[in-house]
Amino acid sequence: MLRQGDVLITRIDALPTNLTPVKRTTRGVVLAEGEVTGHAHRIPSRHASLYRTENDARYMRVTAPVQLKHEEHSTVTIPAGKYLVSIHTEYSPEAVRQVED
Repeated sequence: MLRQGDVLITRIDALPTNLTPVKRTTRGVVLAEGEVTGHAHRIPSRHASLYRTENDARYMRVTAPVQLKHEEHSTVTIPAGKYLVSIHTEYSPEAVRQVED
């Protein structure tokens, strides 16, 4: 497992079927976008591809080692492989919501 802030990356054996590719931005593959700061957990490499399921689960394929970058966290190296990408959520009595950087 790898973690960078509120992003958890777990290695899996195989990607599920029926995945929809997520478009790469000018910053690369964006795993999570900070709503408050505008910072992003991003991989500026063509060796990573992000996918989503119908239920918004996120999966990633990495074909060569890549760097996960963020303005407020240390860079994390991700080896080649297949991964489940989870975004940490927090609970408050008003609502369950994603953690914001």
